[in-house]
Amino acid sequence: MNFEIKVKINRPIKDVFNYISNLANHKDMIKANIDSKQTSEGLVQVGTTMTNVAKFMGMKMEEHFIVTEYIQNRLIAKQSAPGSTFVTGDKMTLEEADDGTLLTLYVYADLKGFLKILDRILRRKVQKSLIDDMNRLKQDFESNRI
Repeated sequence: MNFEIKVKINRPIKDVFNYISNLANHKDMIKANIDSKQTSEGLVQVGTTMTNVAKFMGMKMEEHFIVTEYIQNRLIAKQSAPGSTFVTGDKMTLEEADDGTLLTLYVYADLKGFLKILDRILRRKVQKSLIDDMNRLKQDFESNRI
């Protein structure tokens, strides 16, 4: 399961990156997330770890992530680590766009077991949920709630 979602946010790249690179904010960015926290010390960089707890379609999932790519004000990517519910990851890239920021979210998940059987249904629900999340993020930035 792979997705690419783009949203233009009428705020400077620095503002958007500062928010998305604070891993604790991921619980507010994605509606399905219950809790997100950095589990390693120091500033976010390649090798930083985090834990994310989410609930989607009645299933509670705990994911352990490691930051695999990090370029200040340009991109942050993470992938699941051992102990996660399933193999997943995401990458958020930022680029300037008409006095604002184009945020592109790439997400992948390798479903196993009974979830693989539900792939077609889950794909639509996950994609709609992520589009809604990115549109809400845009609204929160542009209405100065962030």
